[in-house]
Amino acid sequence: MTLWQPRAGYRFSLDPLLLVDFVTPPYGRIVDFCAGCGVVGLGLSARDEHAQATLVEIQERLATLARRNAEDNGMSARVEVRRHDLRALRDVGAQFDVAVANPPYRTLDEGPASPDAEIATAQHELEVTLAEVVGAMRRALVPGGRAALVYPAARVAALLAALADAGLRPLRARFVHPRADEPANRVLVEAHKGARGPLVVEPPLVVRDANGYTAEAARLLGD
Repeated sequence: MTLWQPRAGYRFSLDPLLLVDFVTPPYGRIVDFCAGCGVVGLGLSARDEHAQATLVEIQERLATLARRNAEDNGMSARVEVRRHDLRALRDVGAQFDVAVANPPYRTLDEGPASPDAEIATAQHELEVTLAEVVGAMRRALVPGGRAALVYPAARVAALLAALADAGLRPLRARFVHPRADEPANRVLVEAHKGARGPLVVEPPLVVRDANGYTAEAARLLGD
């Protein structure tokens, strides 16, 4: 895929690519909350030609870019972009097989937000909280549907608690380490609606080694 993103303002990182790789196909009907310029929803759609995706993004410029990315990559027939506040959605309920999110990571207590409003909204819980994102994911999923998120590893306890409070059962997790000898800085979690079973922690993903990107990280980046 070729993706447009702002030259200045919020720009995506490795995180959405990690999430695309973590969620296994087939996908069926996908909803991508906090979609930004559409990396996760479009990435999953590119992996499964039968998938249908709805991308939900509150910020107008990012939603416009997501729509352009869908068109430029030939996916506009099966990808819908909605510029909307996920908290106010009333017609998205119990119809999706997979819900994904790369949500704002920082609470308002975790330092000042960026002076750039677009970056601040994407990174801090100014417009939506983790609990609200997870709640929207549960409402959107059919019974047995999957919810998957990428989040700071330091806040994994908060993420697991939010999923449990929403009635989503975490069944898979994978920690991401910048280097093998460094603590994890991201965690990927998949939870199911109406499921039971233990949480399986998969082998960690290490991003860099002495030679640069590891082979797995290079694969995610398309190198």
